[in-house]
Amino acid sequence: LTRDHQVVFEYVLAEPNKEIGTTQRLADGNTLVTELGSRPRLLEITPDGKVTVDCPLQPETDNAHMQTRMARKLASGNYLVPHLLAFKVKEYKPDGEVAREISTDLTSLGGRAAENWPFTAILLPNSNILVNLTHGNKTVEFTPQGEVVWMISNDDLKERPFDDSCGAQRLPNGNTVIASYHAQHGVKLTEVTTDKKIVWTYKGPQRAHHFQILTTNGQSIEGPPLR
Repeated sequence: LTRDHQVVFEYVLAEPNKEIGTTQRLADGNTLVTELGSRPRLLEITPDGKVTVDCPLQPETDNAHMQTRMARKLASGNYLVPHLLAFKVKEYKPDGEVAREISTDLTSLGGRAAENWPFTAILLPNSNILVNLTHGNKTVEFTPQGEVVWMISNDDLKERPFDDSCGAQRLPNGNTVIASYHAQHGVKLTEVTTDKKIVWTYKGPQRAHHFQILTTNGQSIEGPPLR
């Protein structure tokens, strides 16, 4: 939509799929769309509605709502896709081939019992991957090979804990902002440093599922936000 609510782009969910999980405007003007359902897939759609990429996904579940969330296109042309009930972040080539997998049900993270469902997966400039784990209430930075190099969880924030950490953003200064989607009356957003110190929190009427930090103290943040 334009600011005066005029439609400039529209895509209607294709049958027999059930949900749209992601939309992302790409640098070339196309739009990335994730469809969930019996035919889970990533689509790249031109401004005039032509599908240029139709990438099949492997979410390892028929539960449409839980197949995937914040998929993102990479500079390489591949896609980074979190699959909640598969406990995996998968990198796909445009033809649907899986190039690599990052497992989130590691024993060191509490295994599957911890419900470490990956929701947001962000490729960082150092080639590591930042992943938010919803019911696990963790944010984890993995190496390209899937090893944990940094993590913050409710064990670190006992006084102001996470409550369903869905969205995340790595700021240019190295800090990380994390959402608590299920928080009804508690903290909805938390910014933490690399040594797990709280910088600020937001506790207000609006719930935070996913978000984008654009300014700090009224000034535009320096460098591109990673979300």
